[in-house]
This record gives sequence, C-alpha cells and structure tokens, in this order.
Amino acid sequence: MLRIARQGSAAWAIAACALLGSLAYPAAAQTMTPAPDSAARGALFTRTDAWIAGGTVLGAAALMTADRGITDEFRDPGPQHSGFLHGAATDFNWLGDPGTVVLSLGFYGAGRLGHRPHLAELGLRGAEAIVVSAAATGLVKGAVGRQRPSVNEGDPDDFSLGAGFGRAGHTSFPSGHATAAFALASVAATELSSWYPHSRRVLVPAVYGTAAMVALARVYSAKHWSSDVLAGAGIGTLSGLLVMRFHALHPHSGFDRVLLGARPMVTGARGIGMGWRIATH
Repeated sequence: MLRIARQGSAAWAIAACALLGSLAYPAAAQTMTPAPDSAARGALFTRTDAWIAGGTVLGAAALMTADRGITDEFRDPGPQHSGFLHGAATDFNWLGDPGTVVLSLGFYGAGRLGHRPHLAELGLRGAEAIVVSAAATGLVKGAVGRQRPSVNEGDPDDFSLGAGFGRAGHTSFPSGHATAAFALASVAATELSSWYPHSRRVLVPAVYGTAAMVALARVYSAKHWSSDVLAGAGIGTLSGLLVMRFHALHPHSGFDRVLLGARPMVTGARGIGMGWRIATH
C-alpha cells in the first residue's frame, strides 16, 4: 500500500510539472507566433490572457486537492538527501529572489553603460513586470492568508482571511518567487524572440523552463504548496505580457520611460544612486 501511495504522489508531482508547462505554453506560443500581436491592433488584453487567467484559477483549484501528496513526495528522504537536487533548489530559490531583481538591474545597467538600448530595455521592462506582479501577489497573499507548508507541518487547507498581512507563516498563496521568475521570463521571451527570431523556438521554452524550475524549487524546499507556485506563475506571466504590450502601444514614451511616465536617473554628487523623475511631456 505504501508503494501505491508513493506512485500516486509521484503521478501528482508529474501532473504539477505538466500544469506549469501548460500554463506557460500559450504565452510562449503567442511570443513565437509571427502573426501581428494585440498591440498592433491596439488592444491591451487578448484571448491568450483570458486563457492564462482561466488556466491559473482552474489549475490552482485542482492542485489544491493534491497539495499534501505532492509536498510529501518532494519531502521524501530520497529527493531530500540528493546533493544535486538540494544544490539545484538552492540556486533556483536564489534566482527567484533576489536573482530576478539582480538580473533586471544588471541588464539595465549593462545596457546603459554599454550603449545597448535593447538590453537596457529588457532590464527595465523586467523590473517593471516584477514590481507589478509583486503588488498583485502581495495583495492576494495578505487577503488569502494561507499557511505555508513549513509551519507546524503545514495545513494546505488553512486559509485565514487577512492573516497574510500580519503573519509571515500565512503568506503562502501565491508564491512570490514563482511570480517574479515568470514575470521576468515573459519579458525576456518577448525580447529574445524579437532579437533572435530564428532561435525563438529554443530560447522561449528555455526561458519559461528556467522559471518553472524556480517554481518547483519552492515546493521542494517546503516554502510553498504546488498550487501556490502555479498561481504565482500565472500572475507573473500575465504581468510581463501586459507590461510589454503596454509599451508596444505607447512607443513614443521611449525605452527608458516606465508605466506611469517615470524615468530612472542617476543621482548624487559624491556617489552613485538611483532615483526617479516624472516626465512632463
């Protein structure tokens, strides 16, 4: 019976990976499709957005019934005693936070210093998407108040309305790391598809696959339930796509102008700092 239970948990773990892949697929497909996108038609929202949003809600709801089994499978002594898996999880956890922010700022700085506006734009758009998705995730975390798996063995059914705003152990849903990873991934996939159109069928899946590894690392490390990372993936993907589409609809704003018309600037007479100014034209 124990063997059957383990096989069932493994099946759910595979299903979780498949759901993450199916969520990223429509975004990746839209990125790789050479047909004119919604921005060219003047639309900010598309049917793809609705598909991703619906898939996120339905997928997260479905996974909630299997959260315990999937977490138990990842917490099995076999995977947990694997030095390779432990090291990989540590690296991908870092990539989710603060890695996504470090990469975004690094791309922006390298682009500005190296006079490569496209690279700077990737970094700035990535940072925007992370900020937008983090705001949405923070609100949901606070309102839902779901208990993390690492708190007193964790209860996936423990939801306390509003508890996430004051109790760190009740900020499980959705995953902020997964949100940031998929936000940056959707921006990077869009930009890379434009830069290297002949390689996008390799680059786009690789970018989203890396984000999925961040999500799975959160489950492996008992920081989140599987439905948490699926929800975060959906929020992050939508945030990145909407940020890129917004700027495609407003090309006159310039590559270094952010959503609300603010523009990054170097400040400080004796040192280097970063500030923001609001554009007036």
